[in-house]
Amino acid sequence: MKRSEKNRQPNWRPNFVNASDLPDIKVVRTNFIINFVAVALALVMVGMFLSREYKLRSLETTIDRLESRISKAESVDKKSLRLSREFKDVAAYIVEVGKFLDTPFYAHELVQTFASIQPDDLIYKSIDVSEKANDKDDKKGIAYQVALSGDAKSLTVLDEFKRILAQADALKFPGYSIEIDETLQGRDEETGIFPYRLNISFIPGAPDQKQGKDAS
Repeated sequence: MKRSEKNRQPNWRPNFVNASDLPDIKVVRTNFIINFVAVALALVMVGMFLSREYKLRSLETTIDRLESRISKAESVDKKSLRLSREFKDVAAYIVEVGKFLDTPFYAHELVQTFASIQPDDLIYKSIDVSEKANDKDDKKGIAYQVALSGDAKSLTVLDEFKRILAQADALKFPGYSIEIDETLQGRDEETGIFPYRLNISFIPGAPDQKQGKDAS
């Protein structure tokens, strides 16, 4: 049989302990661990973010420097290319000048030679120097022609002048032979003068002779 409620006796020793006033005696606080982990994760994320930003800034700085170097190098390259083209143009000009000057004689020396061997009874009116490609006797090279025109007092004087031209040491250029063609006009009835034209050709391919512009 159950005891009736009114017959139940209270505990023999009452419990006067107030649980809310008792100290916390747990060894590790769970809240502290959670807070520490959260802070650590936050610091790690902040560190990763800062590291990423630093790398991005460094990369941007490097890119800017490279672009600046490329711009400067491009300017220098354009200047170098321009100077290179100018150098090629000048070099081509120098080659042309060299070809022009690479003759067996100098024009002023040739005129001086003609002046020194001019007979008294013969007059020069014009001296014209030209060059052309030589294709005679398979002797390739540049042939030089002097067209000399004027007046001669007599045919004897003209013949003597042709002999002087053929034997003049100053006209014996190394590697060239001399050919003289004469064109004679009729005698002037009033003055007795013979207008003449001599074509003096220097043909390449002859044995070297010791006279010429190098020997002067």
